[in-house]
Amino acid sequence: MKQFLFICLAVAASVVTVSCARMQDSPFEEDLQRIDEVISRADDYMDIKEQKISTIENMLHSRGVTPLQQYHIYGELYDEYVAYQFDKAKDALDNQLRLADETGEKALRNDAMIRKAHLLTTAGYYHEADALFGQIDTVSLSGNQMVEWYMARQKFLSDYNEYVSSAGFSVEDYDKVPYYQAQIVRSLPEGSYYNRHVEILSLIFEKRYREASELNISLIESLDKNSRDYAVQTYWQGRICELQENAYEAIYWWAESAICDIKGAIKDNASLSTLASKLINPQDADRAFRYIRFSLDDATFYNAKLRKVQLATSFPAIQKAYTDSKLSQERDRKVFIGLLGAVALLLAFFCMLAIRMYIKDRASADDIRKKNQQLVLYTKSIEDAEDNLRKTNLELVEANAAKEEYLGLFLSMCSGYLDKLKKTLPRDQYEAELKNFYKTFDTSFLQLYPTFVEDFNALLKEEGRVSLKDGEMLNTELRIFALIKLGITQSSHIASLLRYSVNTIYNYRAQVKNAVLEDRENFEEMVKKIGSRQ
Repeated sequence: MKQFLFICLAVAASVVTVSCARMQDSPFEEDLQRIDEVISRADDYMDIKEQKISTIENMLHSRGVTPLQQYHIYGELYDEYVAYQFDKAKDALDNQLRLADETGEKALRNDAMIRKAHLLTTAGYYHEADALFGQIDTVSLSGNQMVEWYMARQKFLSDYNEYVSSAGFSVEDYDKVPYYQAQIVRSLPEGSYYNRHVEILSLIFEKRYREASELNISLIESLDKNSRDYAVQTYWQGRICELQENAYEAIYWWAESAICDIKGAIKDNASLSTLASKLINPQDADRAFRYIRFSLDDATFYNAKLRKVQLATSFPAIQKAYTDSKLSQERDRKVFIGLLGAVALLLAFFCMLAIRMYIKDRASADDIRKKNQQLVLYTKSIEDAEDNLRKTNLELVEANAAKEEYLGLFLSMCSGYLDKLKKTLPRDQYEAELKNFYKTFDTSFLQLYPTFVEDFNALLKEEGRVSLKDGEMLNTELRIFALIKLGITQSSHIASLLRYSVNTIYNYRAQVKNAVLEDRENFEEMVKKIGSRQ
């Protein structure tokens, strides 16, 4: 029986274990929940972006706007579109080039061309970007424009080399990247954002990851959490952690970057798709699939061919992980159902076993009934004694002078009954009758002297006063002195009534007397006087 029960419990525990395993949260649950929250509000962030763009576009049509002012307005539009919609950002730069040609300002044209080369690089149009770099006359560039050119060129070489390296090629002039980065750091004010950004890229290029991480963390702490710079630097911090083989921390930083991208309606992003490709745990498969779909929608909206191609290459792996997760869930569900079936069979077995035991128990019911009939006779005698007690109590109320004698007489009668019952009843039933005797005595006595406990404790020091447990009316000490109150003073008689040894009764009496407030010798006489005025 016990072995079968153990098997049933083991199977039930297996069911619970499987259920808990399926319900276990992702190790990145807190970060992923934050991403889910901002994704649910992505349309709101896009509305804010569109309103800002609409405000800038309205400025183009204001009366009296000069070509130079239009040039700068298109520059503002480019800043809004550069990470939002590739085609619109390119149109803004084309309009700047047109206006620069109209005004004849070569410096303005150089600014627009450098920006366009940077935009084409970001969107993956490497051949077009390289051709545009060839059209820029670096001799005619100002100091600030030269820094912008260095920044655009080093990004072009870095991104293009990363793109072709997967095919086993390398980009010509790639070795000039450290030189361009050094020129940027030298030319920009120390401590400025781009100065520190390029310095971090240089450290990564040199594989000095620990220094790069320390500098980047310092830079991140100084940035506005809602700025695109924050999204860029947290993305790079994730890359640094990945290069240091710290996958958990990388997930955190990519989550930070993705949240910033979504809040800023940045559609040209890499963090969310990168994060999705790293969610390899089965419980993360659903999220990874949703995130890559969201990233693909962003890439489609941004409309840069390279982004869609890059996402398409990672999509099959995530799709496979998602499918494998669903198959695993289906297998677990079948196992779960099988285990439940096993538990059901075991429970059915135990039900049948219980029915058999019930039938067997009924066979011995006749013997129990016979014993119960004997017990009924004994119980009736107790009930008769209780009836006598109730009658005695009424008489005691009417005749206060005789109440103690009658109660003592009743106790002797009950004690005699108990002595007879002890010879015939089983021990447990005898103990029950004894407890019932105590309860009957306690009830009867307190009906006669309802304030006995309070009056008794008033004669004692505070530390020696009797405390009753929950459900108690009297305890042993109180019953001893209750009998003394009734005139039963001999320890042997008290011991006989309460079923204790004479020494025990003597010790209880002495212990209580040691706690008397005053006149220890006359304490029992004072107990006898409790309630005498009632």
